[in-house]
Amino acid sequence: MRIKKFDAETLQGALAKVKKDFGPEAVILHTKKYKKGGVFGLFGSERTEVTAGIDINIEKPKTPQFMPAAQQPVQSYGRASQAGAQRQAPSPQPSSQINLEMIANYRRVEDISLKNESFARELNEGKISLGGNIRGIKEPSSAGVNLKDGIGRIQKLLLDNGVEENLVFRTLQTINSQLTDAQINNKQYMDNYLMDYLSGMIKVSGPFKTTPGTTKIVSFIGPTGVGKTTTLAKLAAKFALVENKKVVLVSADTYRIAAEAQLKKYGEIMGIPVEIVLTPADFKKVINKHLDKDIIFFDTAGRSPRNKKQLMELKEFMEVYSPMETHLVVSAVTKYYDALSIINNFGMVPIHRILFTKLDETKNYGMLLNLSVGSGGIPVSYLTVGQTVPDDIEAADPGVMARLILKGDFEAWIKQRNSEN
Repeated sequence: MRIKKFDAETLQGALAKVKKDFGPEAVILHTKKYKKGGVFGLFGSERTEVTAGIDINIEKPKTPQFMPAAQQPVQSYGRASQAGAQRQAPSPQPSSQINLEMIANYRRVEDISLKNESFARELNEGKISLGGNIRGIKEPSSAGVNLKDGIGRIQKLLLDNGVEENLVFRTLQTINSQLTDAQINNKQYMDNYLMDYLSGMIKVSGPFKTTPGTTKIVSFIGPTGVGKTTTLAKLAAKFALVENKKVVLVSADTYRIAAEAQLKKYGEIMGIPVEIVLTPADFKKVINKHLDKDIIFFDTAGRSPRNKKQLMELKEFMEVYSPMETHLVVSAVTKYYDALSIINNFGMVPIHRILFTKLDETKNYGMLLNLSVGSGGIPVSYLTVGQTVPDDIEAADPGVMARLILKGDFEAWIKQRNSEN
C-alpha cells in the first residue's frame, strides 16, 4: 500500500487532494487538525492533515458520471421482499452545496476516521441536528441545502439503529433530493422505501452450491471467540444430513483447549469424518485424500488480527490449495471500526465472503449494513441466530437484514422463521 499525508486549510481541501492524487479507491487512515504558526500553539491558523493509502495494484478509475437529480425517476416502493431486495438502491445525488461526493465514492472501505469530524461539520453548518430536528434553513446557502420536513425523523431512526453517519448522510441526501414532503411523511411509504433502499446496499452470496464431481473446499477464518467451530458444525450438518452430501471436517485449531475434541464429537454424532492437521503440508495431504468428497470444511484457529506471525501462518494454510472459498466470521456484536480493522488485517488472505454470527446477542443491527458496505462489497453468506446445531443458521437475505437494521425485531423474525420451517 502506498501511504501519503495531505495537508490543507480545510477537511474538504485535503479530501480534494486525496481524490486528485489517489482517486476514489483511497482509504482514509487518519485525520487530525492542528495549529500552524503562532506562539506555543496559540494564535496559529488551523490546518487539517489527512493520511490516506491506496493499494498500489489498483488503477485509478475514471470519475463517475452522475445523472442530474431532476432526471432521476421516483420509484414506487412496495413491501420489501427477496425480489425487492435485489433492486438497486437509488444512487446518492451530487450537490454543489453538500460536500459529500468524496465520502460517497469511497467504495473499498468506508472512511474510518472522518465520521466524527464530518458529522460535527454538518451539525455546525445547521443541516441536521443530533436530536433529529430540522433546523429551519429557509433559503439555500453555500453551507447547505433546504431539508424537507420529516428528514430528521429518518436521521434519528438510522442513527439510533447503529447505521454509520456516512451512510446516513448518503441516505438522507438521496431522500431529500428524490422524494416529496408527502412521501417522506407517509410512514408506510417511507418504511417500504427504506427497506428497499438498505436492501439494495447489501450484497449476499446465497447458500453454498456444489458441483458434481468437484470437491468444494470452504475455510472459516476470524478472531477468537466468534463461533467458527459451531458455525462449521451447523453447515456440515445441513449438507451431510439434509442434502446428503459427502462432507469431511478438517481442523487446524491446535491453540484452543478441547477444540479438537469438540469437532470430533460433532463428527461422531453426524457420522462425518474429522481430520486434524498441524501444518500446511498435513492439510495438503488431507485434501488429496478426500477429493472424492463434495465439501471439505476447514476450521482454522482463531487469530488475533494484530498478531502478524499468526496471520502469516494462516496465510500458508490458505495457499495450500486453489480454489478455496474463504469466509471471514465476524460477530454481530463487534464494533464497526474494530470489524474494519479485522478485515484490513486478515486481508493478507483473500476474503470471499463475510459470515455474521451471534445475531441473538445484540439488539442493534446497523453493523450488518455498515460492514457490508464498508468492506467494499464483500458478499454476506450466512447469519447465525443461536447455538443450536444445525438449526440456528440462515443464508443471508438482504430483506431480512434490512428489516433487522430498521426494526430490530429479532424475536418477531425468529418466531415467523420458525413458523415457516
